[in-house]
Amino acid sequence: MSIMKKAQELGESIVESTEYSELKTAEETMQADESAQAILQEFQAKQRMLQMMQMNGQEVNDETRNELEALQAKMQENENIKNFMDAQNKFNKVMQTVNQVITSALSGEQEDCASGNCGGGCC
Repeated sequence: MSIMKKAQELGESIVESTEYSELKTAEETMQADESAQAILQEFQAKQRMLQMMQMNGQEVNDETRNELEALQAKMQENENIKNFMDAQNKFNKVMQTVNQVITSALSGEQEDCASGNCGGGCC
């Protein structure tokens, strides 16, 4: 079987995973939430402003940092944003595990995840 075929099958398996499905559902729910979108847009705008200040050599003052932290707290208070972030973290863990398995195979240290013998905790 070709590498590209196996890669395609891996991608299809990932799309069929519970973690991917939960991520997509959480993302759709968050996108439909006007309040969540307003918070995210405000956070992203403030974050871009902060990055521009840093790139231009300007010192970021405490007020700007506090505003950003307040927006982060607001994001955590919004149930749809929080659910999306949780789903994103779960999906990222799956992807890290996939990368660990691939890396182990490439280095010749293939781990037997099917039987639960993962030394690196990849199961």
